[in-house]
Amino acid sequence: MTNKAFRVVLAGGGTGGHIIPAIAVADEVVRLGGTVRFVGTEGRIEEKLVPQAGYGIDFIKVKPLAGGGPGRKISGLASAPVSVLKSAALLKRIAPSVVIGVGGYVAGPVVLAARLMGIPTALLEQNATIGLANKILKPVIKHAFVSYEQTVHEFQKGKAEFTGNPVKQQILDAAQKPKKKSNTVHILVMGGSQGAKTIDERVPEAIASAKLTRKINVVHQGQPANLTNAQKKYDEAKINAVTTPFIDDTAGAFRTADLVIARSGATTVAELTVMGLPAIFLPYPHHADKQQEKNAAPMRDLGAAIVIDEKTTGVPELTAAIEEMLETPDRLESAASASKKLGRPDAASVIASRLYEMAL
Repeated sequence: MTNKAFRVVLAGGGTGGHIIPAIAVADEVVRLGGTVRFVGTEGRIEEKLVPQAGYGIDFIKVKPLAGGGPGRKISGLASAPVSVLKSAALLKRIAPSVVIGVGGYVAGPVVLAARLMGIPTALLEQNATIGLANKILKPVIKHAFVSYEQTVHEFQKGKAEFTGNPVKQQILDAAQKPKKKSNTVHILVMGGSQGAKTIDERVPEAIASAKLTRKINVVHQGQPANLTNAQKKYDEAKINAVTTPFIDDTAGAFRTADLVIARSGATTVAELTVMGLPAIFLPYPHHADKQQEKNAAPMRDLGAAIVIDEKTTGVPELTAAIEEMLETPDRLESAASASKKLGRPDAASVIASRLYEMAL
């Protein structure tokens, strides 16, 4: 399938949760014979991840509307027309056949400029709740790709499609490889580098406190400042554990893991379900819309995950969740099976195909 006019601009960024799925879509667009260009903001994560993935990126200066009070919103609104004009000039040079917003405030002026220029527009919503940029763009776009089935109803009838959240090819490849059988239970803890201090502090203590009959091995990724104490807790409890600030091969770590303890960001949830991994989630507690709690809900409701509210619970509840997953007969295996049922490994390919249809 090829089309010389199949040129896609992916606009957005600011977080890995926006950019990682966008790169997965870009890879599929290229497999269909298309070309890709990203538009983002300087100094944000897309400036690093997009070139690493082999794609070109242009930057637009856009002032955010959210956060910082009324003054920031007024400043953002005042600068919006200039951002749209600059986006239009950029799109005229790139000449895309379709533009898709992938979340983040930079998507707003680019998608709006595309709509004004008569270029087909779409958006990708990774979370169970719609982000501010996508809320603003809802009336503008032709088609929306959503990661959660309930989000379809947030859009005009017939405009949104439940595709699931795209995951990178390494995850898809790892999911196809048979898992090595072992008597040891491998726990992957993902504390994150952006502030999951609670996970770094509570999880080692909870694992050490758990009354487990199964042999365990722990890989704990977290904030560098927290890892010395985390390793000390594991060592004192004589738990075989490796602490690290970064995991280079996430797909490999998932393939080894039997249980994941982590935040419930949209990308994490999507990757775990594609891999068929059970989880204990500690959703980020400071989102006003409880975004991560809603992301985790389908896995919780199907029995694939236990969700812990870190604001109202502590180490004992986390310890109990670990014991339930590892010591209840067949609990881990049934949770893994339930997780797999929720996976959408074809999300990126479906979205790329739809974009191709829009470009015709």
